[in-house]
Amino acid sequence: MIPVRGLSLILALGFALLYSKQLGVERRGLLTLVMTTNLVFSILLISGISLHLRNLTKMGGADKYVGNYLLVVAGFSLLTPILNFGTLKLYEILFETNIPNNLIYVSLIYCFFSTLSYGFHDLLLLIKSLKLFAFMDISVILIQIAAYFTLLFSGETSYFVSVLVAITTSYLVMTFSTIVLVLSQYKPILRFDILVFKNLFRESGSPYLLNLASQLLERLDKVFIGFQTSSADLGRYSTNQSIFSLLKFLPDSISKLSIARNRNYLVKLSSSKTRNLMLVFLIISLTQVISEFVRIVLGPEWTIAWYLLISIALIEVMRGFHNIVTTNIVRLGEFHHFKQMTIVQIFIGVIVQPFSVYFLGVAGSIVINFCILAYGLVIMRKYFYA
Repeated sequence: MIPVRGLSLILALGFALLYSKQLGVERRGLLTLVMTTNLVFSILLISGISLHLRNLTKMGGADKYVGNYLLVVAGFSLLTPILNFGTLKLYEILFETNIPNNLIYVSLIYCFFSTLSYGFHDLLLLIKSLKLFAFMDISVILIQIAAYFTLLFSGETSYFVSVLVAITTSYLVMTFSTIVLVLSQYKPILRFDILVFKNLFRESGSPYLLNLASQLLERLDKVFIGFQTSSADLGRYSTNQSIFSLLKFLPDSISKLSIARNRNYLVKLSSSKTRNLMLVFLIISLTQVISEFVRIVLGPEWTIAWYLLISIALIEVMRGFHNIVTTNIVRLGEFHHFKQMTIVQIFIGVIVQPFSVYFLGVAGSIVINFCILAYGLVIMRKYFYA
């Protein structure tokens, strides 16, 4: 699974760099805003119940919830395009700009299938096949690349539209495949049961809060940067950050293995001074390499200050470790102990962060992310190797 996951991550990064260069800094920022705001809405609406559904699978009680879950996700997928439409109109008002109608229409279609894909992606974990999970991941990227080049060679669409249509196509294929697999294994009754619906939402409250801290706050900074600075700043920040996402390859893989196999893999990765020094050296060296890579491949207009780059690298390492520990807490069913922690993290990310971005720009977002992750790791420290 891990080699395939690594390959899919490299392909996704290469694809992102390709369309970033073709879009330009400002259009890349607008694309990031569309994608991020929709993902934020998807996380707010779905993440809690999807996390709870995975826990029910571990305990053997998910069968009666699957049908309702499919219907709930489908309903929320109709809601996120409406929310995103309002977001884009607000963006037009704040920046006194006009987004072409064709971009808005394609963005709304993307939002629908993106939310479906987000909600149904977790259903793959119910099947408990890591090979299938890895195959789906790499298939999505390959479909995106193939669809994108097909649209470019046709010469009928802009780069912006081509990217969104290509990604939407891959989400459509993944959603259909997931539904077929889940229906064949669980044979759920697609009937809305209000009692099951209430139970699913009521019981997902605690894991929902914990998941918000690890998923929502990871994306929310881009929304604040996009609305409070400029699309160009967001384009530069998001592109450089996406390169550093390679640092999360191992943590993300460990998290998925932990869920699928119900094990804590951090036990095998115990800390040591030598390993920590090697990590620091790796971060500094990688930052220098990436800075030069961005300048040469994308151009000087894409580069950001070196101190911001090294801060982004540190944040990504901390975030990866934070997500593993969070997954371990959910796996152990201990999430109810961390309500206060998650409320504090959400408060800092949602209430304090806009002011920090307003006064300090991108640097303000990085400072807030560091505070959120450091605070969480200190509170959760006893569950590192539990």
